[in-house]
Amino acid sequence: MIKFCTSSSGAEAPEDIPIIFELAISKKGISFSECISNEFLHPAFFATSTNHFELDESKSKTFLMGGGIGITPMIAFAHRLYHLGKDFEVHYSASKMTSAGYLEDLKAVPWSDKVVFHFTDQGKRADFHLILGKYNKGCQLYICGPESYMNSLNEVAGKIGYPEEARHLEYFSVPEEPDYVNYDFRLKLSRSKKEFMVPIDKTATDILNENGYQIDVKCSDGICGVCKCGLISGEVE
Repeated sequence: MIKFCTSSSGAEAPEDIPIIFELAISKKGISFSECISNEFLHPAFFATSTNHFELDESKSKTFLMGGGIGITPMIAFAHRLYHLGKDFEVHYSASKMTSAGYLEDLKAVPWSDKVVFHFTDQGKRADFHLILGKYNKGCQLYICGPESYMNSLNEVAGKIGYPEEARHLEYFSVPEEPDYVNYDFRLKLSRSKKEFMVPIDKTATDILNENGYQIDVKCSDGICGVCKCGLISGEVE
């Protein structure tokens, strides 16, 4: 089983100290936590870390908006921005305070004064218009959480004036998209020069695996980045 996880730890350790990656893993139901628990005795192998949700460090102000477990990447971003001396705010939303993780951790970090909690059961639901105010050049917004949370926040940001390039989103699942008409397409491998026809009812990874190229796949939706590779030419819908 391949599992894509987000790290909440920063990478600001001195060169002579190994970087520690901290993961948020749910203990509910059958989850990745079972694979690394002593109870199930399944070894877990961690590959080299890959960044699929990059932080733009050049902006003057960053709003880090996390809904539920979506706070995880925001914590890592906050560590980095604090290290760089950048201006930022962290807004953590959840329906219930008792179900929210990282509460004690966020109260202990050196940038705790930049963290605002929004818990619905405490009567403190996030007001996106109030938080974002009006758009100023140099500001950016990072969003991660449930689809409804992300869509609402993204819509408000767009109406306020945040351009698309200033809104960065990380989805847990594939967002609703218009229906597209699929077509056959040709896939060319740059090194081997081999070409394969990909029919409308299959994906590029299907065809590559069928022809002896082992491609690791997890979500099959283009979200997790496990099968991500470089595009040399051609347009992807």
